[in-house]
Amino acid sequence: MSQDDDRFANVLMKALEDKNLEGFDYLEFKQSVAKMEEIGMDHDTAIRAAFGTGSTVGLTLEKLIKTAKYYTEVLQDEKSKFMNSMEKHLMSNVEGKAKETGELKKKIANWEAKIEQLQAEVAKAKAKIESSDTLINSAKEKASMNQQGFDDALKVITAAIQEDVVDITRVLG
Repeated sequence: MSQDDDRFANVLMKALEDKNLEGFDYLEFKQSVAKMEEIGMDHDTAIRAAFGTGSTVGLTLEKLIKTAKYYTEVLQDEKSKFMNSMEKHLMSNVEGKAKETGELKKKIANWEAKIEQLQAEVAKAKAKIESSDTLINSAKEKASMNQQGFDDALKVITAAIQEDVVDITRVLG
């Protein structure tokens, strides 16, 4: 993942931590599986061992699947928040600059109708329009890259959860 993707993944992981349910559930299960794999345990055995540990404190297969789905919903809520934030950002940056550019074009038409003394102001305004167009294009590109980065991070994390659910169901179901 790119640096932006890492940033988005960190935001998503923080959201999961912030919405962490009480007790041993999918997140603690996932952490337990990862720790066991770090010490060399194979994936299926790690799943069984983590589930065994969790079951001593009330974890059931139903609770495990239900909480995995809950965390997927938390991620979808984060996507909604991200999309709203990005839309506000575009509205304030892109549309504001587009309006400003339109207004400047009208001023330029008026200035060009005047005598030579206004020539300097016309050139200055044209330069500002070019700058605004560059900012608009840059903002659109950044928004597109952020959308892609977020979607990539969301896809990776969601796919991992779905793969865990398949493994859990296969191994424990």
